[in-house]
Amino acid sequence: MKQIRFTKINAMPRNIIIILFLLAISNLTAQSKQQFANLGDFTTMGGEIIKNCKVGYRTTGTLNAEKTNAVLCPTGFTGKSENSAVNRVMDTTGLFVIMVDALTNGVSSSPSNTPNFPMVTITDMVHSQHQMLTKHLGIDHLYAVIGVSMGGMQAFEWLVTYPDFMDKVVPIVGTPKQTSYDLMAWQTAADIIIAADEQEGDMKEALRLAHNIELMHLASPNYIVNKFPADSATIALKEGATSLDPYDYLGGVKAMISQDIYKSSKQNIDTISAIIKADLLVIVAAQDHVVHPSSASQLAKKLAAPLVTLMGDCGHIAFFCESEKVKTAVTEFLKRN
Repeated sequence: MKQIRFTKINAMPRNIIIILFLLAISNLTAQSKQQFANLGDFTTMGGEIIKNCKVGYRTTGTLNAEKTNAVLCPTGFTGKSENSAVNRVMDTTGLFVIMVDALTNGVSSSPSNTPNFPMVTITDMVHSQHQMLTKHLGIDHLYAVIGVSMGGMQAFEWLVTYPDFMDKVVPIVGTPKQTSYDLMAWQTAADIIIAADEQEGDMKEALRLAHNIELMHLASPNYIVNKFPADSATIALKEGATSLDPYDYLGGVKAMISQDIYKSSKQNIDTISAIIKADLLVIVAAQDHVVHPSSASQLAKKLAAPLVTLMGDCGHIAFFCESEKVKTAVTEFLKRN
């Protein structure tokens, strides 16, 4: 794919985009400045090389002498560590939290900052994070991996790719394997950007249209109708995601499309328990229209793992609307022996 960058366009300050997307940063976690781990040449699952691969991260808290309190929090789709609000989903007291920028997010190695960037998978994201932890930070074991949305997909992948590396895993509105509904939505978004690229079309407009598919699914229809007048939705659809890079967006979408822990672990839902070592807490949203909850719920039930289902109208952003419920469940799970 071609490499392009484009100028950011300021969005109107009060609309559905800001309310839904920046809800997360209304209570930011105090954290270190942006840091990077240089992994050198990183080989993807597809056998391609990312030259001078870098992984961005920020931290909060202090690593104890025994290195037993480290918690990894991968970013969600289009998210960045600088906007992390981990204190909204757990009590970070006594923990050393590492908020890691996933490949393709524009901070870590991505199409927008790395020539000839190849397609990557969720598994590649996890491998890069493992190298960052072990080779750069000298951490050989984590207390927990906790992620939201695409971060939850990475958490599921950690569960099977490095089963002995952490004690606990908490995927929040993530999935171990995309459902048919998820794949239809993500593939449509990808096709819009790919078509514009191949036909030398307007990539900003293609990104806006692709992003609108995600935007319209972030909350439930009832939530949108009850909270916002029709004209605000029109404004949101016109503005879209103009500050993002379309190839970074596409890279993340393709990684999510490939998500399937049964394929990557060479197991199925009946045999996967044999390789899982970490304690698992799964949190899903019943009305999630971005990441359908069925795959995560089925795995939790198969493993007899605790499952928290958020029942409100907020859909995919239920982890913010019901943050107290999420924070209580996660904090209690982390304290449990």
